[in-house]
Amino acid sequence: TRAITKLIRETGAVLGKIMYNNEPVELSDPNQSNLVAQVSTSEVKVYGEGQSPRILCYDCGIKYNIIRYLVTHQRVCCIVVPYDYDLAANPASIEYDGLFLSNGPGDPTMCSKTIASVQWAISRPPEETKPVFGICLGNQLLSLAAGASTYKMKYGNRGANQPCIDLRTGRCYITPQNHGFAVDNDSLPPDWK
Repeated sequence: TRAITKLIRETGAVLGKIMYNNEPVELSDPNQSNLVAQVSTSEVKVYGEGQSPRILCYDCGIKYNIIRYLVTHQRVCCIVVPYDYDLAANPASIEYDGLFLSNGPGDPTMCSKTIASVQWAISRPPEETKPVFGICLGNQLLSLAAGASTYKMKYGNRGANQPCIDLRTGRCYITPQNHGFAVDNDSLPPDWK
């Protein structure tokens, strides 16, 4: 294990496999797969029907606890759509008050259909603009839609009980972190931060 630790320290996250009795084991590279497509819902689902506001939630691997919190504690209606839902066409004729981009696995650039929908949403005329917010991967998708770029982190940011300060209030929250990509701050458009 010491050799593996040294390798990771020097090169960053690497693919690996454990072999038993020298039997061949297939190695698949998750970086080559659209992991979001594998975990997203395939149909529109509504939670908290009749509550307001109505939030259209892109499921990029959303944790049920996020839906539960929004519906139970914030009393919103969550309309959960697949990651590739075409918002411009809006085939289900969903009426919504805000757009939420969920957390999820993998490379955000593989979610081109989500990015296209977010680009459509943020480019609406002012009278049609709706609030957009994202968590983790969702934040990266919003950044890509705005014209920024993302990059794969050498080690990722992983762990529990990570302090996170709300810069508006100074309040500190204890959060779990688990992401391997980040937004290149220098690539953000001038009016984004």
